[in-house]
Amino acid sequence: MIRKPAPQDQRRPAILVSDTGPLSLLGTVPGALNWLFVPGCEVWIPDIILDEVLRDPGEGKDQRIGHRAEISFWLQSNRYRIRRLETRIGRRYAAELRSYANAMNLWRLAGSPGDREPLHPEWKDRGDHSVWIGVNIASDALAAGEAVIALADDRDVRAAIEARARQKKAAAIDLMGTQTFIQWMAEDFAVEAALTAWDAIAAAREGKVPVFNAESGDPDDGTGDPVYIRVP
Repeated sequence: MIRKPAPQDQRRPAILVSDTGPLSLLGTVPGALNWLFVPGCEVWIPDIILDEVLRDPGEGKDQRIGHRAEISFWLQSNRYRIRRLETRIGRRYAAELRSYANAMNLWRLAGSPGDREPLHPEWKDRGDHSVWIGVNIASDALAAGEAVIALADDRDVRAAIEARARQKKAAAIDLMGTQTFIQWMAEDFAVEAALTAWDAIAAAREGKVPVFNAESGDPDDGTGDPVYIRVP
């Protein structure tokens, strides 16, 4: 499914998780997050995407506590195998969370007065900003001469990565969604569990899953997958 590199292009690719979709969807199937390591590539994940995929959505929202716990355990277990890409907004949000945790401790020591509970840092607009973090990092990587396999399920992220990559003087990027990544695992790496993984994810999400697949998409309207970008 993934094209073999030309003799003059033997760069070792990196897998860039460009939005929260791949982590969230793969985290639905026990053990599926480990498939990110199967191709033997370095795995890159921006810090803001890690924060977003693990954050508490808030009271009254879809909690999926077990789902987030699965992702959190995987990230902790593989922290030395994942390249966490630091970003300015990610560092700022982490600092705000630390300040909030300290304030909550002081509030509890004071007897938890109802009218003085610290406010949780706002996530508003950070999720939208994270959409472009993956785009910028992929752009920088391509500028440095790296080969990138970008995993993205967000349509805006996909469109922006493709547009920016084609503006480079030299680019080697394979862009795919989670469905295609799972298909890649089944076809090229003989991962048996991947044969039924997408159906399991779709069932768990009640069919609310992104569709970017060569069999169901149309390359002419941007829904075909994977997208191979090669700029000499």
